[in-house]
Amino acid sequence: MKHKNITKLIVAASLSGFTPILAMEEEMQPETKMEMEIEAPKINEGSLTAVISDSATFATLTAALKAAGLDTVLGGNDNYTIFAPTDEAFGKLPAGTLDKLLMPANKEKLRSLLLYHVIPGKVFSTDLKDDMEVTTANGELLEIDIDGDEVKAEDAMVYSTDTMATNGVMHSVGEVIVPESLDGFAGLDD
Repeated sequence: MKHKNITKLIVAASLSGFTPILAMEEEMQPETKMEMEIEAPKINEGSLTAVISDSATFATLTAALKAAGLDTVLGGNDNYTIFAPTDEAFGKLPAGTLDKLLMPANKEKLRSLLLYHVIPGKVFSTDLKDDMEVTTANGELLEIDIDGDEVKAEDAMVYSTDTMATNGVMHSVGEVIVPESLDGFAGLDD
């Protein structure tokens, strides 16, 4: 008798748009229920990841961070500074380069490229000095050049500075900055 009521409830729930699994769960014995809670990595609201993904200017960077598994890193609690390439900056890469970098087989190369844009800790524009070298999150040095109001990270022009996030600061750049370790990869040259 109970099974007929469950069937009627499932059919009624299906027709009204409810998921029948919910109706069945109530009738299952506790020892037969399977709890399947998969906890996704938490991305802090207002984190660098959130700030980047909330902007239409950084759609390519958002996709690249996800492909490299760095969205959760920049969405966590540790503080970082990122020289964030705009979509236009990624568009300046040689044809096919970005597609090649986004391939799963090249995940580590993509990570290295993106981590070259990241500095551990908060580095504000007022902290940047001419001929300064900073160690990036990929372990290579990034040179900062300042000429009057013009700031460059390697050869990439810094367009906007000091966009704040809960876990760091973002400066946008007009070119993808290529580390020496990736010279020659898929047409990338320093």
